[in-house]
Amino acid sequence: MTKKPTSLSDVMARKAATAATPSLASQSDGEIKTLTLRLPIAVHDQLREMAFTGRVSQHSLLMEAMNLLFERHGKPPIAPVSP
Repeated sequence: MTKKPTSLSDVMARKAATAATPSLASQSDGEIKTLTLRLPIAVHDQLREMAFTGRVSQHSLLMEAMNLLFERHGKPPIAPVSP
């Protein structure tokens, strides 16, 4: 069985729905920029486990890490972290 190709309108609709995700939009005063992060499997598994056991999103953990990085380099912690 062959997979049906995705139409351009399907891709555009999915992109529009993703861009309008309220959880991301509500976390920032400005625009949201997407960043692709490539992780070794062990790192990804540990992050996923921390998120699961802490009942928080992986995104929240990564934003917390960004704030720690900013502070370490003398910058203000500005990454929004979800509760």
